[in-house]
Amino acid sequence: MKLGKSLRRLRTSIVVVTLLLSVVFIRLVWLQGIDSSGYALAASKERLGEVTLHAARGSIVDRNGVPLAYTADAKDIVADPSMIAPGDVESYASMLAPLVKRPVGTVRSLLSAKSRYALLGTALSPATAKQVDDLTLRGQALPGIFTQATLQRMYPGHTTAANILGLVQSDGTGAAGIEQSYDSALKGVDGSVSYEIDANGNINPSGVIKRKNAVDGGTVQLTIDQDLQYTVQTLLDKAVKDSGARDGQVAILDVKTGQVRALASTGTFDSQDPSTISAGQSLDPNVQQVFEPGSANKIVALSAAVEKGIIGPRSVISVPDSIQAGGVTIHDAWWHPVQNFTATGVLAESSNVGTLLISQKVGEQTFFDYLKRFGLGQQTGIELPGESGGLLPDIKTWTPSTFTNLPIGQGVAMTSLQLASMYQAIANNGQRIPPRIVESVTKGDGTVVNTQQPAATQVVSAQTAKTIRTMLESVTMTGGTGVKAAVPGYRVAGKTGTAQQPDPKTGVYSDSVYWDTFAGMAPADDPQFAVSIMIDNPAHGVHGGDVAAPLFKDIASYQLAAARIPPSGTTAPLVPLTVG
Repeated sequence: MKLGKSLRRLRTSIVVVTLLLSVVFIRLVWLQGIDSSGYALAASKERLGEVTLHAARGSIVDRNGVPLAYTADAKDIVADPSMIAPGDVESYASMLAPLVKRPVGTVRSLLSAKSRYALLGTALSPATAKQVDDLTLRGQALPGIFTQATLQRMYPGHTTAANILGLVQSDGTGAAGIEQSYDSALKGVDGSVSYEIDANGNINPSGVIKRKNAVDGGTVQLTIDQDLQYTVQTLLDKAVKDSGARDGQVAILDVKTGQVRALASTGTFDSQDPSTISAGQSLDPNVQQVFEPGSANKIVALSAAVEKGIIGPRSVISVPDSIQAGGVTIHDAWWHPVQNFTATGVLAESSNVGTLLISQKVGEQTFFDYLKRFGLGQQTGIELPGESGGLLPDIKTWTPSTFTNLPIGQGVAMTSLQLASMYQAIANNGQRIPPRIVESVTKGDGTVVNTQQPAATQVVSAQTAKTIRTMLESVTMTGGTGVKAAVPGYRVAGKTGTAQQPDPKTGVYSDSVYWDTFAGMAPADDPQFAVSIMIDNPAHGVHGGDVAAPLFKDIASYQLAAARIPPSGTTAPLVPLTVG
C-alpha cells in the first residue's frame, strides 16, 4: 500500500519536472532563436557610450561682413562640494566670487551644498578661467574646483543693433530679432561620438568608435551698415535727451532696393546682458510699435491728387483758417485769413485745411486706395518677429469724421519702417519695394542663399513721384516747416509732422502730448536713401520741425559723406507758396 503511494508520488514529480524542463527548453529556444536579435541589441546598447558634439551657432554680420554676433570658446566653473573641507568654504567663496561675478553668499551656499556638482559660473572667458585655475590655498590648487569647456554668444556692439539682432536663451536658442527668426539657420546640427565600454564603465580601447561630425550653424548677412547703425543710435539718443522726449525711432532704407540700412530706437538693451531688458519692454519698436504720423502722412492725399490730375504744384487753393467737416472743426496750426496757397504751399507750410480741401476733391474711396498702395495697414514682411501692420480703419467702418482726420495723419497709425517705406516709394519714382533686412544666408556647407528682392508696387507714376519730390523740397526751403532739415550743398526733400497723442484717461486727443515726425530723402535730385524719424513727446519743441528735422540733417549729413555721394549739381526749382 505504501509502495503504491510512493510510486504515484514519484510519477507526479517526474511529470512536474518534465513540464518545468519543457518550459525552460522552449524559453531557451525563443531567446537563442526567435528573439536573439532583440536581446543582442539591448546588450549592445548597454555596452555603448555616447558623447554629443555640439554645433557652434553661426554668425550674424553686417552688409560689409563685420561681425555683429558670433560664438566664442568659453569656460564654465564647477565645483564638487564633497571635496572641499568645511573650514575652507569661506576662503573659496571669497576668492571665487569676484571671478564668477556672483555674491560671496551665493557662492558660499553652492560650495556648502550636499552634492557632488555645483555650477558656480557660466560662459566665462578663457582668461578668467585661467585665473580660477591659478588660485591657490596654502600653496596648493583648490581641490574640488574645475573648469569645463563651453561656448558663449558674443555681441561686440552690445547695444548697437540689439533691437535687430535680438538675443539667445540660456539653452542657446534664439529669443528675439534675427536670432529668433533665423534660429534654424544659425543653430546648426549637433554630432556625436559613440564608443564601447566594458562592464566597469571604462572605454574599450579596442572597441569600435563611430563619429558623426557636428555641422556648425550658417552665417546670416544683414543689409544694415554697422557704422551707420551706431552713428544713428548715438545721434538719436542725443536728440531724445536734449529735447526731454520719452523715446524715439529712426529707419533708413536704400531707395533703389528697399533694403534696410539702419533701424534705431532709444532705450534699447544689451544683447550680451539679458538683465538689461525691462519688464514689458518692446525689443524692436521700429517694427512692433505704431504711432500716428501727423502731417508726414499728407503725401498720400497730395500724391493721389497729382496722379489723378486734380492739382499741380502751382494750383491755387483758397484756404481759410478753419473748416467744418465730418462734424468736427479742422484748424491750421497758426491763425491766418483766407489765403491763396499753391498746392506746394499747402505741403510746405503744412496746412491742414488746404490738405483736407484737396482730399475732398480726391474722394474717400480713391484716398483709401492710395493709403493701401503706400503699404498702410499691412505688414511689410520684414524678416523680424512680431511685426505690426499698423492701424488703418477699413473704409466700411469710416464715420463722417474719419475722412477728416486721416489725410492729416490722425486716426491712422504706422511703424517707423512703414513711414520710411512710403517715402522710399516717392524717392524711387513711385515704386515701393517692401523692405528687407537679410542680404543672404551662408549654410554650413558653404551654400549661399541670397534674399530675393520682393516685387515692387507702382504706387504712383514716375512723373507724379518727381512732382511730389519737388513739392517736398519746398518744405526744407525758406517758408517751409522743415528748413532745419536742409543740408548745405545738397537738395533735400521731406515732410514734418506733429500728431496729437490720445489721452489714456479721457480717450480723446491731448493738447499737450505729441508725436513729432520727419520723413525725407537725399539728395532730392537723385535720391539714394529715405529716412523716417519719430520723436515721442519732446518737452522742448512740439513740432516735427523743431527736433526731428534737425536730427534728419545730422543723419543725412553723415550718410552723404560716408557714402561719398557728391553734392547736388542743380538747384531746386522755386515754386511760390502763396499768390496774390
